[in-house]
Amino acid sequence: MDERTTGNARRRALTAIGLAGLAVAGSQAVATAAQARPGRRLTLTGTTESVADLRGTVGTADGDQIHLLGYHASTPGVGGGVLYWDADATEADNGGTVFAVTGVATGRWKRPYATRIDLAWFGWTGTGTGNDSPKVQAAVGALPAGGTIEAGPGKVRLEDTVQVVGVPIVFAGAGVTDNDEYSTQYVVATGADDGFHLSGVRGGGLRDLQVRGAGLTGGSIIMTSRNGTDGNYMLTFANVRFKDGYNGITLRGANTVRFVNCVWNGFNGQQVILLNGVNNDSRADPVEFVQCGIAAGSANRNTDNLVIDGLGGSIKFIATAILFGRHGIWMKNTPGASIPKFLYFEGGGFENGHGVPVLLEAGAQAQFTNTYISADNEDDNVRIGPGFTGTATFTNSVIRGCGRNGIDIASTRITVTGCLIGNNGRTAHPAFARTVTGAAANGAGRVRITTGAAHGWETGDRISIQGVTGTTEANGKWVIEVVDEDTFDLPAVAFANGYAGGGTGYRHGAGINIRDTASRVVIVGNAIGGLADGINRQDHGIVNAAADVLISGNDLNGNTVGPYQLTGTPTAQTRITGNKGVEQIDGWLTARVSGPVADGLFDFGNLLYLDSQRIRVVRVTRVVGSGTCDVRLDADGASAGGTAVTATTAVLTTSLVTPFTVDGVGGPRRLRARVLGASGVTDLEVQFGYQLVS
Repeated sequence: MDERTTGNARRRALTAIGLAGLAVAGSQAVATAAQARPGRRLTLTGTTESVADLRGTVGTADGDQIHLLGYHASTPGVGGGVLYWDADATEADNGGTVFAVTGVATGRWKRPYATRIDLAWFGWTGTGTGNDSPKVQAAVGALPAGGTIEAGPGKVRLEDTVQVVGVPIVFAGAGVTDNDEYSTQYVVATGADDGFHLSGVRGGGLRDLQVRGAGLTGGSIIMTSRNGTDGNYMLTFANVRFKDGYNGITLRGANTVRFVNCVWNGFNGQQVILLNGVNNDSRADPVEFVQCGIAAGSANRNTDNLVIDGLGGSIKFIATAILFGRHGIWMKNTPGASIPKFLYFEGGGFENGHGVPVLLEAGAQAQFTNTYISADNEDDNVRIGPGFTGTATFTNSVIRGCGRNGIDIASTRITVTGCLIGNNGRTAHPAFARTVTGAAANGAGRVRITTGAAHGWETGDRISIQGVTGTTEANGKWVIEVVDEDTFDLPAVAFANGYAGGGTGYRHGAGINIRDTASRVVIVGNAIGGLADGINRQDHGIVNAAADVLISGNDLNGNTVGPYQLTGTPTAQTRITGNKGVEQIDGWLTARVSGPVADGLFDFGNLLYLDSQRIRVVRVTRVVGSGTCDVRLDADGASAGGTAVTATTAVLTTSLVTPFTVDGVGGPRRLRARVLGASGVTDLEVQFGYQLVS
């Protein structure tokens, strides 16, 4: 058998062994089938202690092998392996898979590999004391068709941005951890620059490691962008801990990105995660977060968690928690082109933020279901601005614990169903008041209030003012118009008296506040009031200034002032019916007796028998032309269950503290008004208000 036949046979044998076999085949496994060629000798020439020694060792013949004990002589077994001599090679030494021999122009030592690279092959020691960026970048360059770069356990320090262009690279570690001394740590120390920059990458991502910043002053730990017209596609980040950075991740020109079991914490820049933020060509969608935790950190009150800015869509959150920082999710459109679309949030929720947990300023669609939305601050839990032109729905969710409104609605097509909304308005208390330092005429005859520091309020807020002397007409509960950060007007109050000093003001909150710019709002089947836990200072369950609303079937018990307050002008599109906690009158039993009135029974003009129904009597209104008497409702000639009330020449209305029920389901009941103790009575009018029970 000649050398060519022998080479072909050896090539077939190497193909059969495969990459996994290289690790166990010893000196016989020197190259992949693509790296062996006919005529190449495959013989072990010996061992070398380190790469430094390797670069001083010339291969004796094409295909010779050498056993590298370790990359560094001080750490045998780390970064070593079997290499082979490619006698015709002239490519550059990359410090990991290709090594040139000093003074030799042709011929290189090469590692056999296909798609998996160990970062230790490039001299990484895991100490994190030097700049490992060149080593990581060289490893990326050694995978021109994509593959996996493994590292760990140990620290990889990046002082320069790692660029990945076009190819799918997976950066894999030894396991996710929150401990800075265990497993694989990518330490990003790039100053104001990005850590990883993925451009036009079709696949790849990070998994099973921690990425943390060190003294960052700008940039993002991970940035994606287009490479010409090519965007990023099918990126996956699984079991990754991101921490202690400036901005976390900026996704631009990204399609089909998934984060699974990832956690972010400790970011002090503009936001933890930003989608788009520049133009239509940089949209990010779809993007999924599955069982993740996103938190700017308790110390970073001005850092937003997740911002969707400009065109993007199909952003899904499944069982994800968003905590601390300022705003939780913020949909907006500063680029001014197409709006973000299709935000879906199910399970998990928001807590401990210092801004608005759900802030929808611009967008086409947002859905929240089975979500917990809470904050401990002076803002709304959910705010939907007039620029949000699509639809938003909230179902089966708990919304509680902020300083103003549970949900503030200024937009159109908003639906809230099956939610628990309560314990909002927690800062509606003198302990959270602003100090009044002045009261004067505003130039239009109204009162203008000045505060000693920025009040932080908005036009349309409801506040209480107390303790003002001189301009005492300012004391009370009012809706304000903000002039600037420390001045606001009371449009409903005429200025009459000069300010003499004193005064404080604090802001109220409701379960749901519907502004006059809102329309097609549906609030159905919710419990809006005090919850079992926490502080409840909601004055009203719902405050409504809009005309086009359906508010029905809600439990509005447990609010400190009342179930709802209507401040707008109703129209044919206004429907507020069937809510608990509201004195609901479904009908009236009306009797009118002209002339002298004696004790006895009198028929109702609109109903004689209660038949196949059950009613609950809740209210009595009555008046006589002269004299006095008592009246009550009788059924079948006896009291229907209530006590008699007095009628006089003044119109009197009594809401019954203990309403009573009249049951006509089992058979017709004869209903009449009974007069008792009549004294000089003429011209009796009486009506009993009732609710239909069944």
